[in-house]
Amino acid sequence: MNIIECTIKMRKAAQENLQNLSAKVTDSEMKRLFALLAAVEDEHIASLMKINEELKVSADTDSSLSAQVCVYNPEVSSSNFGKVLRNDPDAYIHLLHEEEEVIDFFDRLAEKTDLEIMKNVCLAAAENEREHLLRIENIYAFVEAPRTYLEWGEFSNLKTL
Repeated sequence: MNIIECTIKMRKAAQENLQNLSAKVTDSEMKRLFALLAAVEDEHIASLMKINEELKVSADTDSSLSAQVCVYNPEVSSSNFGKVLRNDPDAYIHLLHEEEEVIDFFDRLAEKTDLEIMKNVCLAAAENEREHLLRIENIYAFVEAPRTYLEWGEFSNLKTL
């Protein structure tokens, strides 16, 4: 299994986790947030599959990762949801941390490898993860928009300095 296939496997597990979280929460806003994030994982998986097809990692550059390495261990899952997020309205922050860790992993891997094709694979995967992180942030902003508004423009910093 190459690194992109490993990432795809982990993303599918992340999507399943988000769907489970969406089903478990009672708050309608959190339910909507997790459902939207699970839907975005479909797009993310499709883009990873496209990267995998375009780069066509050959056998001599395949990192040959074992299935035991490609395990998704979320900070937040339906089994520990009550403990981790009991009074946490910003549950998505845990998801952001997971995404940032994945980006750092791919960046470090790209720096350490000597093979050009593997460097390209890692950089493409890191860029894909950055786009996914941006989508997560945009979804959160969309869900939070009704709560975050400017009540009185006179006392704000809307004008440029």
